[in-house]
Amino acid sequence: MRAVDRDQALAICFANLKGPKDKDLLATARALQYLKALPEYGSNAKVGRALGVSGEIVREFLTLLTFPEGIQVLFEDGQLKLEHGRRLWQLGRRRPELLKQVAEAMTDMSAMDARHFVEYILKHPELSVSEARMKLVESKTVTKREFHVIALLSEEQYKLLAEKARKRKVDVDVLVTSIVRRWLESGRANE
Repeated sequence: MRAVDRDQALAICFANLKGPKDKDLLATARALQYLKALPEYGSNAKVGRALGVSGEIVREFLTLLTFPEGIQVLFEDGQLKLEHGRRLWQLGRRRPELLKQVAEAMTDMSAMDARHFVEYILKHPELSVSEARMKLVESKTVTKREFHVIALLSEEQYKLLAEKARKRKVDVDVLVTSIVRRWLESGRANE
């Protein structure tokens, strides 16, 4: 990274710490590192306050700079996100010898999958990284999305529904779901 001054470092941080856009993680980490080294800041918490983020976010960005260059390239290329960095930091505390291999294996994973992947590796040290990845893939289930619908009923209508549910020994929501499904399957929904 080219040399920056305080204002440039602040500009880089403001541009990359706010909003949903893709972030230049390493440039932000380097700018945060520069700001933290200034006497007026000196700590993650003070840098965070100046930028409107937590000291913990500052620490997470700075952690990216502790990874070997081969892993930093994955962040620079956008193959890994900050959430992946959190998981790699977690792994590095207990299994640093696996960092590079795990980082490469998680480049196509969501943050949630990366979390499960690292947790699985830590719980099953007897498995190789590729075996743990295979187990993660095998454990993923395909789920259908569910939608929740609100029905507006009078108090009398609700009491009738609740009484029917009690007689059938089911919850009201289960009864309503079965009624709506039967209605949709009967074809009367098209009328």
